[in-house]
Amino acid sequence: MGSCVIFFYNLASRQLMSGSADVFKMINRDELSHVRLYQKLIPEAMATFSHSVEQIYEMFDSAVKHECRWTNHIVGNDILGITEYSTEQYTKYLANIRLKAIGLEPLYREEKYNKSPYNHLERFSDTKKEGHTKANFFEATVTSYVMSSGLTGWDEI
Repeated sequence: MGSCVIFFYNLASRQLMSGSADVFKMINRDELSHVRLYQKLIPEAMATFSHSVEQIYEMFDSAVKHECRWTNHIVGNDILGITEYSTEQYTKYLANIRLKAIGLEPLYREEKYNKSPYNHLERFSDTKKEGHTKANFFEATVTSYVMSSGLTGWDEI
């Protein structure tokens, strides 16, 4: 979940622009599928090209700087609950999570980068499909479903 998306989850937490938050939920879920793909590819590349580890850290650091600069340009300190400080903390927190997922040590070692400053808003993304979001039954579309991998045919139903 990128820092700018937090803006829409922040609004949804106050019952504002929930439709826009739903669109970003779907975009976020799509982006996470790309993350999972790269979590498989990057360790393979590191095994083949051991010198690439330093480049990975450099790319993460550069991406974090660009994300923070962009979010601060767009949002800055002008939105209730979102500050330049929390944007930096959140972006570095996400980078550390992604690095751990590919088997690398966190880039940002300070304790404040081990937790999300937006934990209270992450439930609006519902990426873990825990159903924390509310919707009007007659207006909502099902977006959170789990596909069964335990059944192999109709005979098992």
